[in-house]
Amino acid sequence: MWNNQGQDFNQSGFSQVQGGGFNTPQGDEKKRSKRSNNIVPVTVAQILTAKHDDDAFMSGNQELSQVTLVGLVKSVNESPTRIDYVIDDMTGPPLDVRRFNDSDENDEAEPQTQNAYPPNTYVRVNGLLRAFGGKRTVNAFKITPVTDMNELTCHMLEVIYASASGQQQHVTSGGPGSMGGNSMETNDQIAGLSSLQMQVQTIIRSDHSEQGCSVDEICQRLRSVAPKAIRDAIEFLSSEGHIYSTIDDEHFQATDA
Repeated sequence: MWNNQGQDFNQSGFSQVQGGGFNTPQGDEKKRSKRSNNIVPVTVAQILTAKHDDDAFMSGNQELSQVTLVGLVKSVNESPTRIDYVIDDMTGPPLDVRRFNDSDENDEAEPQTQNAYPPNTYVRVNGLLRAFGGKRTVNAFKITPVTDMNELTCHMLEVIYASASGQQQHVTSGGPGSMGGNSMETNDQIAGLSSLQMQVQTIIRSDHSEQGCSVDEICQRLRSVAPKAIRDAIEFLSSEGHIYSTIDDEHFQATDA
């Protein structure tokens, strides 16, 4: 299943999307060059709740431009130029997906029509996220049927992994809530920690003294953060086994130091 999943990503032709079917005026070249060229696994809920600003969609720390999702075809409507699907993945209201028929402007023959997938068929959709008139849709450049139901589970794992990776990259790059100019180590970060928890973990890990890092020192290095929030982060890290107390309840060392 995992091997097949990787083949789906490699065979989708994502690097060719900018050259086929979705061209924009040259005035939009600057905007287009800034947009993410990576395909992001998403749910319908992420698409519908993503922030839309200046032709960019942001879900947390992820930019959504080219997306892939898996869902059930609820309805289908065919026309000479395109096929309109309504896709439901049970995470939010159904989403409209459009698949335009392939055509060649230099060919006088009729456009090549695609075979429509009937309702109650699970499909994987690869396409570009768009918004028009306040309504969000996906312009699909590839739709394939799901032949193995394990792909549903696989896709949800990919969504979780992509979201966690985006959050971790945001912390290491010095985004909002990060340590800014502090030159502390950011290697070997632990997935699943919040920004503050990661900062506290990094400070404690960087202290190699026998008695460990004191809570007062952490508060001094994170002056913009409320002491209660720091202590809550320490309590969480301790309960999860990432740190442990040393000479007293005010000094800690990292378990992986």
